[in-house]
Amino acid sequence: MTDKNLDHAGPNQGGAVDRPEIRTDLDPIAIVTELVSDDPSVAELVAFRSAIPDLKFAARQAKRLADEAMRVRFAAGFNDVPGIAVGLTLIGLSFTALVAIWPSDNLDCVEAKLALAESIGPYGDDQDGSHVPALEPATATRIRVKRAAFNVGELMVPARPAVPSAQDRGLADWPLRHYDLSTVLPPQGGPPVFVDPNAQRWAEILSQAPDLERLASRVERLIKTADRLFALSRTPGETATELRRAAEGAQLMAYLAAAQIAIWPVVKGSEGVKAKKRVVKAIDDRACRGDPLHMQAAVRMIFEDGSWLGKLVNSDRMAIGIPTWIEIV
Repeated sequence: MTDKNLDHAGPNQGGAVDRPEIRTDLDPIAIVTELVSDDPSVAELVAFRSAIPDLKFAARQAKRLADEAMRVRFAAGFNDVPGIAVGLTLIGLSFTALVAIWPSDNLDCVEAKLALAESIGPYGDDQDGSHVPALEPATATRIRVKRAAFNVGELMVPARPAVPSAQDRGLADWPLRHYDLSTVLPPQGGPPVFVDPNAQRWAEILSQAPDLERLASRVERLIKTADRLFALSRTPGETATELRRAAEGAQLMAYLAAAQIAIWPVVKGSEGVKAKKRVVKAIDDRACRGDPLHMQAAVRMIFEDGSWLGKLVNSDRMAIGIPTWIEIV
């Protein structure tokens, strides 16, 4: 569902999603991966793995679209409020998946992940020692999965900004953390902020679903490719580093494609349901493998968030079941 006329929207040296002026009613995962063929070469996979997208932009878009979807649902003056909210939510979840699944390649990636995690939770506030925790098991699982999905690994993250001294001013805007989405975006409530000039195109997004069966086959093939390349990279030689980088690219593409399938709503009894079940099995089978935990958790998180999107579309027609996963997070 990408616009082939937007030549600047594909992966490039500056990043795959790094232009705030481009239209955002396009699947960002499709934009990031569209230049890689279904039967990629080692060079294609290495290039994909090296083209780090602008995750700060993606994090802003994820929160921006989620907030706007909520505003639209309570706004007046739109012809198809549910459809517009669905389109905004769908693309917002795609940006969320991109931020969560992409590895922590640099500090910008880390800050984007931490900022979006802080924005969408649930984490809960600091509590004193007298608090008695009480959570439903499903809620506790959801918190664990979200924490794992946005885990930034063992990188050294700089300390938070210093607290103000006695002589400092500008205290109303004093930064609480390095990158805070709440300070770079408008408040969540109120009237729609940016969608109203072209609102109808958001309602049409659901009709532009990708071929989920093809994506499911892509996930299975890329997982197999990654396993083979990781095995080949363990043979000492000049190409070992390149093969491992290509394996990481194939693995990353597999999880991004799995997230696409998790997000898109499907009608009960349709071929899309079969595609989702294939991907659930493919990802669940990785629970006992060495795939990055944050990628596995991110796909699980997106499957659950996608079920809520299906309810927003039409809970009577759409398949909205949440998969049962092997408990690893």
